[in-house]
Amino acid sequence: MQDMITRRPSAITTAIAILLNIQALVGLFFALSLIARLLAPGSPIIVSGAAIFAGPIGGASLIVALASPFMAWGLWMAKSWARLRTFLLELVSLGIGAFELMFELVKPDVTRGVCLVLIGIATLILLCLYAGSGIRALSRA
Repeated sequence: MQDMITRRPSAITTAIAILLNIQALVGLFFALSLIARLLAPGSPIIVSGAAIFAGPIGGASLIVALASPFMAWGLWMAKSWARLRTFLLELVSLGIGAFELMFELVKPDVTRGVCLVLIGIATLILLCLYAGSGIRALSRA
């Protein structure tokens, strides 16, 4: 067991793992604010308009937030599936953030900043996935 060579992850992989964990925390805040809007006392039972999407968007963002630490672990341990799934997860995160910015499903002062942070983190992760010298492009993975 001692003769096994252990490789240390590159700096870009470490940065992506840290960003994914930050995304998980911010995403939980975002998802719980959307879900709390639906379950708040005094909110209508039958919602209409753009508010009808608060449940599915809240659920999708909760799934993204819960999957982010798992993707960080996969990248850190150099699992073969982690890069492509992280790419797909970040595309979903960008879509959720853009949808929330367009329709403002919760109070704008709360979620606009959180959405911009989520979009910024997703963009940074995607840039790190493609810009790293030690990281292969997804098409060659």
